Amino acid sequence: MRVIKSFVIFFWLSILPMSVFAMSLQDAERLALERDTIIKSSDQQALAFAEKSRSVEAWPDPRIKLGVQAVPIGSFDLEQEPMTQIVLGYQQMLPRGNSLTYASESMDAMSRMQTAKSAKRKREVLKQVRQAWLDVVFHNESIRIIQANRLLFAKMLDITQSYYAAGRQQQQDVVQAELEISLVDDRLEQALSSRIVAKANLAKWIGEENMDDEAFFVDKNIKIKVLPEIHLLNSKLQKNPELIAANESIVSQQKKLDMAEEQYKPQWGFDINYGQRSGNNPDGTDRDDFLSAMVTLDLPLFTENKQDRTVSAERQRLQATRYMQQDVNRVLVKRLQSVSGRLQKLNDRYQLYQEKVLAQAHQNSEVSLKGYQSGVVSFFTLTRARITELNTRLANLRIKVDYNKAYAELQYLIGGRK
Repeated sequence: MRVIKSFVIFFWLSILPMSVFAMSLQDAERLALERDTIIKSSDQQALAFAEKSRSVEAWPDPRIKLGVQAVPIGSFDLEQEPMTQIVLGYQQMLPRGNSLTYASESMDAMSRMQTAKSAKRKREVLKQVRQAWLDVVFHNESIRIIQANRLLFAKMLDITQSYYAAGRQQQQDVVQAELEISLVDDRLEQALSSRIVAKANLAKWIGEENMDDEAFFVDKNIKIKVLPEIHLLNSKLQKNPELIAANESIVSQQKKLDMAEEQYKPQWGFDINYGQRSGNNPDGTDRDDFLSAMVTLDLPLFTENKQDRTVSAERQRLQATRYMQQDVNRVLVKRLQSVSGRLQKLNDRYQLYQEKVLAQAHQNSEVSLKGYQSGVVSFFTLTRARITELNTRLANLRIKVDYNKAYAELQYLIGGRK
């Protein structure tokens, strides 16, 4: 009866996921990207810098003058004196050299840097949600493996009880079998508890509202993907958004240095005034209006404490930005070397398990069961064989999950959704 009851429970646990919502990895990725506000913030920052790029390229606003000139304060009569005028003026200052062009190019680089930061965040979100999803799948599959193994221990208990009733085994074997089932139940409870934690971590990325308690996280994406050649990895690494953002930061800072150097150039401007005169000349003719045109020139003569120091400061910032770019590149290269080496070792372990360990563990378990039934193998040896097979299956699952989690790290470095 114990075997039948356990089989019925396992049967319903096996078919239940087929009737509920299946949360695929692609579903989780889509939800996580849609919800992430940092991505949206970076996109808005990129748009803001693009708008700023257009605005800084415009000339300074002109100045308009309107007033009176040379008014006699005794009578305030605008027709009394020939020099009295109603003046309308237009003044326009021109940018220093190519300073506006450099300012616009700096803002464009900042916009591209924010776009790269947005892409970096997308990769980070995808990596995190993939790894969180894999943890949920790992615990789901662990539960299924432990449940299947519990049926085998229940079968062992029934066999031991029948042998004990026939006088072929001691009561200790029955107690040992019951203990092993209790230990398996404990492992099952631990797996269930760990799954709760894993699902909570996944919910942080896709939202509690999308975490259906009945959702089944399918494992069809847990595959041992082929590792690309190292030269392809290094080539794709150069397109990593972190490195692109660092490069664009250098471009932006270089343009700021160019802007500072443009401050050595003079700033030109022009001023046009139109003066209207009323009244008549002594001979009775109308007084002529006046037109004035002037060019202004701003000469940067005293540069030691202003232009020189500004250029020096921007040059130091440029060098600091280059150092940061070199550090980003060095860190990314080290991460790539580390994750590719880890993937290779995990792949070697996976092949070992597929070619030898799994089959050997199963064979050892079957041989031990037959030996126990024949009376040539102790119950302790049988239980050790069953536990070893359980641990082997869980270890194989752990290797597959760890490989895919490491591959998610690789995808962050070189890109790719699959």
